[in-house]
Amino acid sequence: MSQTAIRHRFEPRPTQCRGVRTLAGWRLRLHEITLPGELLDQAQFDQGLGMAAEALPQPPSAEGRLGVGFVVLHQGREMDYVVVCWWARENELPIRVFVREREPKSAWRPGRGDESICVWDLEVLKGERDLYVRTVLARAGSADVEAYLAAPP
Repeated sequence: MSQTAIRHRFEPRPTQCRGVRTLAGWRLRLHEITLPGELLDQAQFDQGLGMAAEALPQPPSAEGRLGVGFVVLHQGREMDYVVVCWWARENELPIRVFVREREPKSAWRPGRGDESICVWDLEVLKGERDLYVRTVLARAGSADVEAYLAAPP
């Protein structure tokens, strides 16, 4: 059995929820992930957010869709990521990933089939899943979308 060398040992990354951002009519909880000691350069993510906005289905509110979700801006070691997720068909989470190389800086593009979310993004997804279940799905008939959007991370 062969082993693959791991280049970087796992270390937690600073992750913050920055409130709600409206994107293409959707209300999305905004999360940021950075390397330790770095601040997220929001302006560098604008083009990626524009691509994410185009990926969101329209209209935001439709049968089985409440017009809410979340977006992760991940300033990684070698790549930057915009991960946009929205709640659909009541309990499903479509995900689209947009990426760009950090050095040399490249244009944003849709992630390829082998480019996906990572272990740090999964922490955000787990928290958002738990929050959505607690505030929306556990209240069938009286889903509290505002509680979902307003909840602390």
